[in-house]
Amino acid sequence: MTGGSSGIGAQVAWQFAAAGVDVGIVGRDAERLGETQAAVEGEGRDCLVVAEDLATLEGIERVARAALAHSERWDILVNSAGIAQMSPLLEITASDWDAIQAVNLRAAVFLAKAIVPQMIERGSGKVVNISSLAAFLGTPGLGMYAASKGGMNAVTRTMAVEWGPHNIQVNDVCPTVIMTAMGHQVFDRPEMANARREKEKRIPMHRFGEPHEVADLVLYLASPASDYINGVAIPVDGGLLASP
Repeated sequence: MTGGSSGIGAQVAWQFAAAGVDVGIVGRDAERLGETQAAVEGEGRDCLVVAEDLATLEGIERVARAALAHSERWDILVNSAGIAQMSPLLEITASDWDAIQAVNLRAAVFLAKAIVPQMIERGSGKVVNISSLAAFLGTPGLGMYAASKGGMNAVTRTMAVEWGPHNIQVNDVCPTVIMTAMGHQVFDRPEMANARREKEKRIPMHRFGEPHEVADLVLYLASPASDYINGVAIPVDGGLLASP
C-alpha cells in the first residue's frame, strides 16, 4: 500500500489489519510509517515498511523488490500515494507538473506492473486506486492534480479490461475533500475559505469526508464481496456529484 504514512493510506492500513490482513506500507516519512506500523502490529498483523520516494522509477523498483523479497504473494495492491500543488493553470511550472504526474499516476502504473504478474500467475487479485472527485470536476487551482487523477481513472479502466480475464478486479475510489493532512493543507488556507464554504454548501451532507469513510470502501473493494465489480470509479462525496 502506497501512501501508508498518513491520511487515507494510514487509515486503510489500520482497517485492513483490524480485518485480519497483513500489510506492506510505503511512504517517504519513516517516522510516520513507524506510527502506521505500530497501529497495524497492534492488531496482531505483520507489517512490511518500505521508506521510499515513488517520484522516481528507481524508487518504484526498490519498493517492488522489497515487497517481493518479503513475500512472493500479494493479493491486494492499494495505490494511495498522492501529492497536490495549488496553482492556476497559467502559473504552473513544468517541474510541478512532472512531480505530480510521477507520484500520482506513474507510480501507480509501474508498481502495478511489478506486483500484478504474480496475481496473474495465481489467477486472482485486487487493485484499488485512490483517485479523486477532482477527476470529474473543474476546481480552480487543482488542474495539475485533476489531470493526474483523470489519468488514473482512465488507466484503471484499461487495467480492469486487460487483467479481468485473470480474475483480477481493478477499481477507483474517488473521494471529495477528505480531511487528511493534504485536505487541511489545501482548504485551511485563508484564500480558500470562500471556496470551502461554497463547496461544503454544495455537498448535500454539508461537510467534507473523513479518512475512515474512504477506507471502508477500499476494504470492501479488496474483499471477495466485490468480486464482480471491475473497472469503475466510485465517488465518496456525500452526494456532491448528484447535487444540482
